[in-house]
Amino acid sequence: MSWHDEPIGIMRNASIRAKLSGAIVFVMLLIAAVSGLGVAQIISVNRVTTEIREVRLPQVELLEKLRRLALQHNLVVMRRLQVIDYRNLAEIDASLNETRLDLNTASASFKATISSPEEARLFAIFSHAWEIYLASLDQVNDAIDSGELEQATEYANGTTRLQYQAAVNELENLIAYAKARSEDAAARASTAVSRAVTQSLIALVIASLAALGAVFWVQRNVSGPLRNVAHAMRRLTIGDHTTPIPEPSPRRDEIGVLLFALAGYRDALIHSREFARNAEREWERLRAAVANMPVGLSMFDASDRLIICNRIYCDMYGLAPEDTLRGRTHHEIFADAFRHGGIYVPVAEVLAEARSSHSGTTHFVYETSDDRILSLGIQNIAGGGWIAIHEDITARRRVEEKIRHMARHDALTDLGNRLLFRDSLEDALSEISDKERIAVLCIDLDRFKNVNDTLGHPVGDALLQAVADRLRSCISQNDIAARFGGDEFAIIQLGPVQQPEAATDLARRIVRIVGEPYEIDGQQIIIGASVGIAIAPLDGSNADTLLKNADMALYTAKADGRGVYRFFRDEMSLRSQTRRLLELELRRALISEELCLHYQPMFSMDNREIIGFEALLRWNHPTRGIVAPNEFIWLAEEVGLIVPMGQWVLEQACRDAASWPGHISIAVNVSPVQFRERTFADQVLAALAASGLEAHRLEIEITERVLIADTSMTLAILQRLHEIGVRIAMDDFGTGYSSLGYLRQFHFDRIKIDRSFVADLGEGDQESLAIVRAVASLSSNLNIATTAEGVESEQQFERLRAEGCDTVQGFLLGMPVPAEEVSRMFAEGGSAISAA
Repeated sequence: MSWHDEPIGIMRNASIRAKLSGAIVFVMLLIAAVSGLGVAQIISVNRVTTEIREVRLPQVELLEKLRRLALQHNLVVMRRLQVIDYRNLAEIDASLNETRLDLNTASASFKATISSPEEARLFAIFSHAWEIYLASLDQVNDAIDSGELEQATEYANGTTRLQYQAAVNELENLIAYAKARSEDAAARASTAVSRAVTQSLIALVIASLAALGAVFWVQRNVSGPLRNVAHAMRRLTIGDHTTPIPEPSPRRDEIGVLLFALAGYRDALIHSREFARNAEREWERLRAAVANMPVGLSMFDASDRLIICNRIYCDMYGLAPEDTLRGRTHHEIFADAFRHGGIYVPVAEVLAEARSSHSGTTHFVYETSDDRILSLGIQNIAGGGWIAIHEDITARRRVEEKIRHMARHDALTDLGNRLLFRDSLEDALSEISDKERIAVLCIDLDRFKNVNDTLGHPVGDALLQAVADRLRSCISQNDIAARFGGDEFAIIQLGPVQQPEAATDLARRIVRIVGEPYEIDGQQIIIGASVGIAIAPLDGSNADTLLKNADMALYTAKADGRGVYRFFRDEMSLRSQTRRLLELELRRALISEELCLHYQPMFSMDNREIIGFEALLRWNHPTRGIVAPNEFIWLAEEVGLIVPMGQWVLEQACRDAASWPGHISIAVNVSPVQFRERTFADQVLAALAASGLEAHRLEIEITERVLIADTSMTLAILQRLHEIGVRIAMDDFGTGYSSLGYLRQFHFDRIKIDRSFVADLGEGDQESLAIVRAVASLSSNLNIATTAEGVESEQQFERLRAEGCDTVQGFLLGMPVPAEEVSRMFAEGGSAISAA
C-alpha cells in the first residue's frame, strides 16, 4: 500500500464512532481554512490601496504641477519678449525666477518618489530636455541685454519654442507613464477586491459543499447501509433472493462484517439458479449451431451414447427421429443397418480404427451403392467420446471432375485441347518402342472462313461441332483427336498399326468424310479438309518437332490446292526457310525503298483517250529484278506488312498524281487488312493533304473480301470517304457470292469487270458475254461507271463498247509504266493522250 492509500485504509477499518468524530473535525478545519483565506485577501487589498494612496496619486499630482509650472514659465518668457518698457522687466524676471524655483522644487519632490528604472529614465530625459530649453532661453536673454531685440524674438520663436515643446513632450510621456502606473495599481486593487470576493464566495461554497458532503458521507456510509441491510434482511426473510446487497469488501467496520455475511448467503442462493440457467442456454446454443451446420454432425460420449446430432446426419443415413434419441448407443442406432451391411460397414470399420488411433483425427472418403460420395471425419474428445463430421461431397467431386475436363478439352466440340494433345503426345513418345510408329495429323478446314463470315458465327460453331463428330467417327479408340482453335484440328494415331499406310488411310478417310455436304439450319454447306502428316520418330522425336513438321506438311497441302493430304518431307523445311527469307527481304525492301509504283492507263471507250491510271505495286529486288505483286502480297497480308506497305502506296500515288493534269484520276487498290484499321479514312485524308491532290481525283478500289470481314465498320469508312469526295470502285466484280447485295448497301462510283470474263469474249463465250452485258446494263441503270480489265484484242474492245462499257484497261491500249514515263507522256502529248 502506498502512502496516500494508508488514510483511506484506516477510514475503512475504523469504527462507526471514529468515522463520525472524523467528520466533525473535518468540518471545523474547513471553517478555519475559510477564515484564514478571508484575512489573507484583506491584507492583499490593503497593500494595493496603500500603494495607490501614498505613491501613485502623489506622483501624478507632482507631474501635473510640473506641467502647469512649465506652461507658466513659458508664458512668462513670452511676455518678457513682448515688454518694451524696461521698468517692467524686473517684475517679470522676478516672476520668472520664482517659477523656475518652483519647477526645481517640484522636480526634486518627484525624483524622491521614483521607484522604477523606467520612471528614472523618463525623468532623466525630461530633465535633460528642460536644461537644453533653459540654455536656449539664456541665449535669448543675452540678446535682449545686448539690445538685439529682433534677433532675440526670432530665436525665441524658433529654436527656443521647439526646445520648449520637446521638453513638454517628454514631460507628457512621463505623465502618461505615471498615470498608466496609477491605473495599473487601481486595476490591481480592483482585481484584488474581486478576487477576494470571489475566493471568499468559492471558499464559502466549498465549505458548504464539504459540510453537505460530510453529512452525505455519514448518510451513505453509516445510516444508509444500515437501512439497506435492514431492507435486504426483510426481503431474504420472505424468500426474495434477487435483493441487491452492497459490496462488503471495501469496508472493515461493523456494517462491512454484516454485509459480507449477508452477501455470502444471498450469492450462494443466486449462484445455484444462474448455473442452471447458463447450462440450459449453452445447450440451446449448441443445438442451434449443430442444427444449422451445412454438414452432418454426431457426438457420442465415452460409452458410445449419442449426445447430439443434426437433421443432415439423419437424412444422410436415412435415420428416423426415434432412432436418434439422446442416450442411444451407436450400435443401437445402426442395428438394422449393420445386419444388412451396405454403406454402414465401412463406417463401422473407420470408427473402430479412429477409436484405437492416438492421432486424434481420422478422415475417410467412400462411394455408396447409390453413387454418392461421402466424406467422414472423426475426432476423438479428451476424456472419452468422439465427434464425427459427415459430408456428402458428390456435387463437389462432380464439379472438380468437370473443371479438370474443361481444362483439357475444347468447350465447343468436347475434343481434347492443345494441352491434352501435347501431354498425350509427350506420354506416347516417352513410351514408344524401337519398332513402334506414331502419326501426328494436323487438319485445317478449307473455305471455313467464308462460311463463318457470310453465314455467321452460330452457323460456324455448329459446323465445327459437326466436323468434330465426323473426326471422331474416323479414328479408332486408341487415337486422340483435338481442336487447337478456329478451324485447326489435330490427331495422334497410336499403334499397333503399320505406318505410313495407316496414316494414309486415315488422312484419305478424313478428307472424304469431312468434305461431304453438311445440312445446318436448313442450308447445305460444303467445305474441305487439308491434312499434314508427320511420323515419329522418323520426322521428330519430341512433341514440338513433330507438330512443327506436321504443320509444314499441312501448309504444303493447302498450297497444293487444298482438299489433299501431304506427308512431311525434308524439302518442306527448306521451303519454310525460303518463306522466312522472303519475309525478311520484304521487310528490308520496305525500309530500303526497294518498292516502286507502275501506272497502267485507263482509256475512254469513246475516243481512246487516257482518263486515269491504276497504281500497281512492284518490288525492285536487288538480285531478282522487278518482282510482280502476286509473288509477295499474300505474304505481306499474312505477316501484317500490308498496312505500312499500303499506306506508302497511297501516299506515293497521291504525290505522283498531284503533278498530272487536273482531269486525270488515280486508282489505288486497298487490301482488306488495311480496312481493319479504324484510322484508314484518316490515313487517306492525310495523304491527300500532304500531296495537295483533290479528293475527287482519287479512286479507292476494294474487293468483296473487304466487305465480308466487317460490313458495318467497312461501310462507315466508305461513307466517310464518299463524303469528302473520294470515289469508290468495286474490283473483280462478279467473282464473289454477294456482289449484288453489296450494291444495295453502298453506292459505288465504278464497277470493274474481272478480266476472267473479258478474256473469253474474243472466243465467243456466251456465258461471259451474258455476264458482261448484265453488269453493263445494271451499272447503267444504277448510274455507276464500268471499267473492263484485261483487254488485249480489238475484238474484245469492240464487244465491250457494244455492250455499253465506259472505260477499259489492258495491254491492247497501254502497258504499266513507271511514274517518270507517265510524266514524259504528259510533257510530250499535253493533257489529252490517246492510245497508240
